[in-house]
Amino acid sequence: MDVSKSGRVAVVVTTYNNPRSLELCLLSLRDQRFKDFEVHVADDGSGEKTRELLLRLKRELPFEIYHHWHPDEGYRKAKINNSVFRDLDPARIRIVVCIDHDVVLHPLFLEDHFRMHQKEGFGPLLFMGRRVDLGPWLSGRINAENVFRFQRGLSAGLFLSALRGETKNILRSFRLEGPPWLLALLKRDRVYDLLGSNYSIDLKSLRDVNGYNEDYKGYWGEDGDLFVRIRNKGIKCIGVIGYAIQWHIYHDRIPETPEHVSAYKALLSDTEYMECRNGILKK
Repeated sequence: MDVSKSGRVAVVVTTYNNPRSLELCLLSLRDQRFKDFEVHVADDGSGEKTRELLLRLKRELPFEIYHHWHPDEGYRKAKINNSVFRDLDPARIRIVVCIDHDVVLHPLFLEDHFRMHQKEGFGPLLFMGRRVDLGPWLSGRINAENVFRFQRGLSAGLFLSALRGETKNILRSFRLEGPPWLLALLKRDRVYDLLGSNYSIDLKSLRDVNGYNEDYKGYWGEDGDLFVRIRNKGIKCIGVIGYAIQWHIYHDRIPETPEHVSAYKALLSDTEYMECRNGILKK
């Protein structure tokens, strides 16, 4: 795939103390059809096991892995991600693909993100994907030996897990690439907000809104805050379900509180908010 006019893709993987999931995620990047990328692990204070894993994978995997780390002082995803964004060289990197450590990627995942930006002429663009939520039974069966077979998509195990009511949104495993009218007819183009584990944006636009708002120091809210600023800035936002497919490895989740939801709804109505002060740059 010709990347001469686009620059390289930077894959930013946010992680915290989950070396098993991180390894599966990075292994699924080895089989990507799109090859011109580098990986930046945004590590929010993980311990020694994560560092040892990355040292080993740097030797074993065919792509560059950069480890960005800061001390564990609580949930600071916004801060560690901004440190990565700040370090990226705009002369070399134009597209940033953001994922979390707890996802397994379809072999066309990066190509789908790249092609969406290519279709838009590599201009200002936020592309948002979605994920299939795996249940605990199937999540526990994925390992370093079978992750390559698993990431091919639909399988008997996936269907069985869905029939058991564990795996959610299994239809998102069906990859669909089609004209806009078909996506609209099938309601595959109805993505209304940014999911932190599956989005891409050109580096210039990311810096124009000043990255993540580091005022968010607790779980939940930082991705929505970023989305609102991107939308208000007039940057084109596209979302497609069943494109750039990923499977989310099960874990217990911290639910949002009514206060979180109320704050986000209030933020959505603020059309003047386009740039945070406590972001990539401090203003």
